[in-house]
Amino acid sequence: MAKAGVVPFGKIALPLVVGFLFLFFAVSTYAGGLDWGGGGGGDEASCPVDDPLIIIPGPLGSPVRLARFDEQTSLVADYSRKTLSWFDSAGVLTPFIETLGKPLSIAINANFKKKGKLSSAYYFVGNDSARTIDIYYQDKKGSLLLLGQHRVEENGIQALDMVFVQELNLLFVVDGISKEIKVLNTDGQLVRSFGLGNLMNPKGIAVDAASDAVYISDYGDQVTGDTSGNNLGFSSSIKIFDLAGSPAGVISGENLFSRPQGLALANGKLYLADSMHSQIFEFDRATGVKTAAFGCKGSSADHLLLPMDVILDTAGQNLFVADNRNARVTILTLTQPY
Repeated sequence: MAKAGVVPFGKIALPLVVGFLFLFFAVSTYAGGLDWGGGGGGDEASCPVDDPLIIIPGPLGSPVRLARFDEQTSLVADYSRKTLSWFDSAGVLTPFIETLGKPLSIAINANFKKKGKLSSAYYFVGNDSARTIDIYYQDKKGSLLLLGQHRVEENGIQALDMVFVQELNLLFVVDGISKEIKVLNTDGQLVRSFGLGNLMNPKGIAVDAASDAVYISDYGDQVTGDTSGNNLGFSSSIKIFDLAGSPAGVISGENLFSRPQGLALANGKLYLADSMHSQIFEFDRATGVKTAAFGCKGSSADHLLLPMDVILDTAGQNLFVADNRNARVTILTLTQPY
């Protein structure tokens, strides 16, 4: 596994894993005061079997965010084990980088030659321990180098989620400290910010440069303390902005979802990982209507428990889920909704 410095990428060890440990401890849910949400969802006995299904058990401790690298492989950020690991659709997981702190998020800027060979890659890691964004560079030979740690502002940045948009050559970051979206260049320098005053408790992000849309999952500020039991706060939601940062719409979570986390876009759909309901929800982007749900609460092979993030494969047919409390990556097919 790579530490800061130069290492040969081709010589990373490939662990052979037979089973997995169900790690249920405080860091999986609460990290430095960061509330990731609770269990929730339906009764495991009533959940259907999502088949076909593949599990990638690790060893993983607390998988929080995912990022797709190419057609075959993706990366998972493991908060408690302080690692980034490759995984593929066959269920193989390979440790890649030993991070300098607890990684909250990961984004990738990968450039390939015509034959699909790697030309260069930059890995942006949200370091929750140092409140920095750490930038790693990988050359065409596979050697890896830590370029630096960027605090962005005086108090640092809590990068809860982020995505690199290649069409714009910019990194969009959900900052848990300022409660806004920070847009950075490839050197980690601040270009602009937006969402201040419109975001209450942002968590996840997805960007579509072609349609000028930025989607942000927001916990809201739900309080149920009056004598009549009414909700005194604001329900969870998905806030929509244009690339310049102007508000462009809202998908309300009332009666639909509760603790929204990671987001993904594909085929005119928006996919949301709901950590409370332990499900992945599908929305029609044009109407904001929820059209399907995938998985449900449980610890057995065909269920989810505190899903933190979701991405799709390049064909847009399978969901890769950071299944946090089950300490694994779970792959669900879009042909088997709940």
